Amino acid sequence: MPQRLRSVCSVPGDSDDDPLRPPFTTSRAEAQFAKQYANLYWLRLVVQRKRVLERARKRWVEGSGLEGAKSPPQHVKRLLEVENGKLCYVVGTVYVDMPLKPNVLEDLARDHHITAPSTRRKFHSASDEVMLEDESGRVRLVGKKIDDAEGTFVTGTIMAALGAETSSGDFDVWDYCFAGMPHQEPLAPPTPEGEWVAIASGLEMGGANAVADVRAELMAEWLLGEAGGDEDADEATRVTRLILAGNSLAQPDLSALDDEPKKKRYGYDSTLYTAKPTDTLDAFLAQLAPSLAVDLMSGETDPAEPTMPQQPLHAAMLPQAAAFEGFAGRTNPFWCDIGGASFFGTSGQTIDDIFKYLESEDRLGVVEQTLEWSHVAPTCPDTLWCYPFTDRDPFILHQAPHVYFIGNQPAFSTRLVQGTDGKRVRIVLVPRFKETGEVVLVNTATLEVRVRSFEALEA
Repeated sequence: MPQRLRSVCSVPGDSDDDPLRPPFTTSRAEAQFAKQYANLYWLRLVVQRKRVLERARKRWVEGSGLEGAKSPPQHVKRLLEVENGKLCYVVGTVYVDMPLKPNVLEDLARDHHITAPSTRRKFHSASDEVMLEDESGRVRLVGKKIDDAEGTFVTGTIMAALGAETSSGDFDVWDYCFAGMPHQEPLAPPTPEGEWVAIASGLEMGGANAVADVRAELMAEWLLGEAGGDEDADEATRVTRLILAGNSLAQPDLSALDDEPKKKRYGYDSTLYTAKPTDTLDAFLAQLAPSLAVDLMSGETDPAEPTMPQQPLHAAMLPQAAAFEGFAGRTNPFWCDIGGASFFGTSGQTIDDIFKYLESEDRLGVVEQTLEWSHVAPTCPDTLWCYPFTDRDPFILHQAPHVYFIGNQPAFSTRLVQGTDGKRVRIVLVPRFKETGEVVLVNTATLEVRVRSFEALEA
C-alpha cells in the first residue's frame, strides 16, 4: 500500500501575530460576561467602515456617474446630519425590525409557565422594516431598492446606502453596497497534485442508533486503507487529514438506562449519566490518530459552552485520542493552512441563524453573502449567543479563505466563487454524517471536491 503523505497544518489563530486572522480562543478568567454587547457592534462598525466607504466611493463617486444625478454624491459622516432631499451616502449598521423574532417576553413567559409560541423556522415576514444606525442615531430605509431586496438584509451587517432623506424623515435608498470579498493570499500548493482533506460533520457517535456508529467504522476502515481494493487503498492514502466539523457526540438515550420511575433528585445524579458517546468517539479517534491527522471542532450539541466562538472539547473527555500527536481539539469557527491552501469553517450555527432572517432557501447563496459582507456571523449577538468581546470582533473576515466549509447542513452542496483579482473560494456545505453517511474530500491544489458515501445495512 502506498505511504500516506505527512500533513502539515498551521493554525494562525494560535498566536496573535496574524492580524488578518485573529484567534478564536477566549479566556473565561477575564470575567468579561459582565460587559455589554454595545462594544462589539461599535468595534464592528469602526473596523469595517473604512472598507465599506472605499467601495462606496469607487462605486458612486469615482465611477462613470449616477444616472439622473447632476453631481457626485457626498458622504455624510453622521446619519442625523443628512439633509432633506440632498443626494448623499451614509455608512452604518443594519438593523432589521422583525416582529417574529424571539424576544425577552417569550423567555419570561417560559419562566412563569405560560405557554410560549413554538420555535419558528424563519423570522422573516412582510412586516419587517430595514434600518441603518450609527453612533448618532437610526433611520428607516425605504424605496424600491429596499422593497425589491426584501428578505436579503440581516441585522449586524455594515452597509453603505446611497439616497436622500424624505419629507417624513426616512432615507430613500437608490443603491447600497457592503465591504465585499476581502484580500486573499495566492494558492501555493507544494506539489501540483496537492493533498486531499476529508471533512465530515454530525457523526453523533454513541447513540441508540447503531447504524451511525457502523457508518463511522466503515469510514475509519477506508481512511486507514483497510477497506476495498487497491484503488480504494490508494485513494485513501492521498487523504492527509480529517476535519470533524462539530456534533460528533450523540445525545444520551436516558430512557434506556432504567424504565422504572424514580424519585426526583437535585444536583448531580450518576444514574442519569452515560459515558457511551464519549467512549465511542474516543475509541474512533484513537483508531485514526496514529495514521491520520484529525481535527475535532466543537458543535451545537457537543458538551462545550454554547457561546460563539466555541472552545475545544476538554482533552480529559477523550483520553485515548489526546495521547496522540495527530489529534487536536479545535475551536468553532476554525482557521488553518493545509498544503498551501487556507481553510475556514464553522460547525453550522452561524449559517443556520442567518438563514432564519432571509426569505431565500439557497444556503449556498447565504454562505456566499457572508463573503460579500466580510463577516461570518453578523447575527452575533442579536440571536446567536456570543462571547462579549471588548477588544475585537473575531468574526470579521480580513482575509478570504480558499476553502470555506459549513458543517451539519441538510445536504451536500458546493460552489466555486470567483472574485476580483483572481480570488477563488470553494464553498462546501458538509452534510450530517449520521443521516447521509457522506464525507467531503477537498483537494488543496485544485480545490476539486469529491464525495465519498458509506452505507450500513439497517438491523
